[in-house]
Amino acid sequence: MLANIFKKPEILDKKKHKDLKLSSYKNYEFTKDVYLSPIGFEEMLVATKSLIIVFIKDQNGDIFPSVVLGGEEGGNLLLDSDNAWRKFFYIPAALRCYPFGVGSDTVNNYITIDTQAELLQDKTGNLIVKDEESLTKEGESSVSFVTTVYNNINNTKEFTKFLDTVGILKQAEIAIQIKDTKHQLKSGVYIIDENALNKLESRKLKKLATSGYMKFIYAHLLSLKNSY
Repeated sequence: MLANIFKKPEILDKKKHKDLKLSSYKNYEFTKDVYLSPIGFEEMLVATKSLIIVFIKDQNGDIFPSVVLGGEEGGNLLLDSDNAWRKFFYIPAALRCYPFGVGSDTVNNYITIDTQAELLQDKTGNLIVKDEESLTKEGESSVSFVTTVYNNINNTKEFTKFLDTVGILKQAEIAIQIKDTKHQLKSGVYIIDENALNKLESRKLKKLATSGYMKFIYAHLLSLKNSY
């Protein structure tokens, strides 16, 4: 996820990365090419106030709720001329994890860090490794945050799998109008088909209700009316 924001991702290693210092965000320039970002359940309830929520299928066939930040050709349209995030628009937690991320192999998940991130180039920043065996409070906080964020994103799999299984997801094109320019997402984007949802048999609707999924469905549907 979000692989294109990482210049040189490496598995976090306390010995190798003991001298890295983390500074605060000056801007969000590192997100300039990002037009979709995955989000977790609780984020859906916040993001629906300002962003469009869609569903994206990854290379493994897993489907995740994601927020639209721009078009396929225009990149992130929520940055102003100084690369600050535009006011009143939600910033996805997965982006706020940077320069940390999560990787995986066939057996394990692991924490990654972009060793070439601008946030790690300021020598006045805070060390993330206390010694070669433990993390500083800053490091622990960052690792805890990225772990929680990606766990929350992964926890949506059962929800999206059910939506797909009962046949209420449909492919769609999303258009965002900013000033006089229309930006589009044309491939790999899914939304909930309201007609199919309304025609679901009662036992499947009951499953959506008893699982607590309906509020996330409503959050998604309401978000489709958002403008940028």
